[in-house]
Amino acid sequence: MSAAPRASVVVPVHGRDGLTRRCLELVLADLPAGCEVVVVDDASPAATPRMLAGFGASIRLLRLEENRGFAAACNAGAAAAAGEMLVFLNNDTEPEPGWLQALLDCAAEHPAAEVIGARLLYPTGAVQHAGVAFGQDGYPHNLYAGFPGEHPAVNRPRRLQAVTGACMLVRRAAFDRAGGFDERFRNSLEDVDLCLRIGAGGGEVHYCPEAVLTHLESATRGREEKFEASVALYRERWRERVRRDDLALYVEDGLLEVEYPDGHPLRISVSPLLAAIERTDGHEAELEPQLRSQGRRVQDLQRELTRLAAELSDRGVELAEPRLGYEDEVGEIRAEVERAVPEGASVLVVSRGDPELLRLGGREAGHFPAGPEGRYLGHHPAGDAEAIELLEAARERGAGYLVVPAAELWWLGHYAGFAAHLEENASAERHQSCTVYRLAPRLARTEVRS
Repeated sequence: MSAAPRASVVVPVHGRDGLTRRCLELVLADLPAGCEVVVVDDASPAATPRMLAGFGASIRLLRLEENRGFAAACNAGAAAAAGEMLVFLNNDTEPEPGWLQALLDCAAEHPAAEVIGARLLYPTGAVQHAGVAFGQDGYPHNLYAGFPGEHPAVNRPRRLQAVTGACMLVRRAAFDRAGGFDERFRNSLEDVDLCLRIGAGGGEVHYCPEAVLTHLESATRGREEKFEASVALYRERWRERVRRDDLALYVEDGLLEVEYPDGHPLRISVSPLLAAIERTDGHEAELEPQLRSQGRRVQDLQRELTRLAAELSDRGVELAEPRLGYEDEVGEIRAEVERAVPEGASVLVVSRGDPELLRLGGREAGHFPAGPEGRYLGHHPAGDAEAIELLEAARERGAGYLVVPAAELWWLGHYAGFAAHLEENASAERHQSCTVYRLAPRLARTEVRS
């Protein structure tokens, strides 16, 4: 008689065959000895059972005739599984080699840990989940979402109150004692609720950064229609009970520092990766709104990249590993400008207010377009006439060069009159990363109709 599996990987599935196939192939290729894979087909369309049948005896397959959501599918999979450890895994994940062994090693090293979560990354390499923190609002938030995947704070094993169910090891005894996932939560917060209930019973929740997976977050299940009901249930059950631990974690990781002089005000230092500072006296540093705007744009792009990657993967299209590479692009622009522009010169950079583009080593750099005080304008010119007027005003303040990064070359097509004005009154050096215009001592005033 064979021994019971050490761990059962439970994968709930509802369609999305391309994602599921890729996930299962990666899990099976790196499955430690003595472990099994249980796939719960949560009333998928007809094509999915045919695809899953192709895995044969390498998986245990459970078919549900009615779709009742993530929590119910996980509970059904746990009931069918034989392992002493239950590892719940979303089918929109791509595990890296050694992920499951890392979770099992963590469980062996920490016997009191009844739940263990993994480090989840977006396809860009940025963090999607490094554990769950509870904010001062009383709600759970993915810890360090958007941070670089190799940041020291992200790679620190720790004890937390909750981790995500997208990849979560739970000891069977603790799972059974808690009664499994609460099926009143529908595709949202059921994982947090389970962690909190296990924690309330004395079990520990740990984060294991050595277990790494790429996660196409929420690519597999709709959430919007059930989200509000789940939030309401969480709010009633936990919001006033959880320990609001986010600030303590930030201090612990050296991202937030507070100095206590003899009297107020305190001195607070915060990592720019973590937060932008908003003053409460009605005055804001110019940079802060720009940082928030830039952060929102990055998040929007990241979500769109994730959605597109999931769509293509579902269609069987293999993608090269995506990389944003923005810091590399800024470095290339900086190098070209430092070669083309003498130190001490005044340089304008077509930008959207990013201060990194102004760090040009010994050159006086400013944003373009900018207002009368030289601050980033905050919007694009209405037409060619305004663009030329802004350029002329900056030249009169002493600007001798204009740098157009490759990402902003659309300017020269959209503002055709502005481009013609530049060609007539400036000399250009074109590089892969940017075009550097040397402005004539006096630019001609070209009449342009917008």
